[in-house]
Amino acid sequence: MKVRSPKSKVRSSIPRVRTPKSAAFSRADLAVAMVVTALLAVWFSFNHLGERGRIAGCARNLGVLGQAIHSYANDHQDGIPAAAINLESVKTSWDAELFPYLKPRLAGSGGEYQKRQILLAAQPFFLCPSDPVLRGGHPRSYAMAARDMRCGWPPSADDKTGVGLFWAKSSIPLLGKEAVESSLKDAESLPKLKRSVLPAPASTLLLTELMGRKNTMASTLSVLLWGVNEQEAVFKQAPRLHSGRFNYLMADGHVEWLTKLQTGGGGGIDSPSGIWTIKAGD
Repeated sequence: MKVRSPKSKVRSSIPRVRTPKSAAFSRADLAVAMVVTALLAVWFSFNHLGERGRIAGCARNLGVLGQAIHSYANDHQDGIPAAAINLESVKTSWDAELFPYLKPRLAGSGGEYQKRQILLAAQPFFLCPSDPVLRGGHPRSYAMAARDMRCGWPPSADDKTGVGLFWAKSSIPLLGKEAVESSLKDAESLPKLKRSVLPAPASTLLLTELMGRKNTMASTLSVLLWGVNEQEAVFKQAPRLHSGRFNYLMADGHVEWLTKLQTGGGGGIDSPSGIWTIKAGD
């Protein structure tokens, strides 16, 4: 008679654990993974490759231009560049004044070749990726919020008009006879609107989109924008543009993507309001 050893009893009492033969994905797991990947690809395309991506690219452009404006103001006693100066002695626009701050390495010389090089290098910052308007030259998609020069000088915190100055023969007389004579000799003597005048920079418009055939870089045409009605004209050519909104650069440097109503009334030369004016809370 055979007697089993205690060890054999212990071994027989331990349950056997079955291990899976393979750790591979099943067909169902593979199908789920493929669906998730496809959804992520669609989301990425919508947000980064479609109109949403172009909107974001436009906002980045305005952000860079906002930094350049503040750098300009730091070098000009807190003064914001004029939208345009159109006098016999000089013609310049707000974008041309920012070129040295966008490409400082190219700004060392004032020669014609150097100017063309700066123009080409700076162009991407001034063109909205969604701009559908065909025109010659170098397209510019942005303009300054217009100031009604009939409001007099100097500007005040209660002004119901914008920040974009347009100095021309018709507007410089408001500065007085001496200022007219000096400005004709030296355009740099023309006063600039200072950032310190703005009571609410976060809700005061600096730059926004104006897509038109006359809006080209370094031109004194189409440098000003009075309200959203001018912007909306482009929807006839591109109804899906920016999903019915535009990008707006505020005086504090941040950019907002807003509808017509969100700008605070739309603005206009006769009844400006909202972000289109210097005045706060309107």
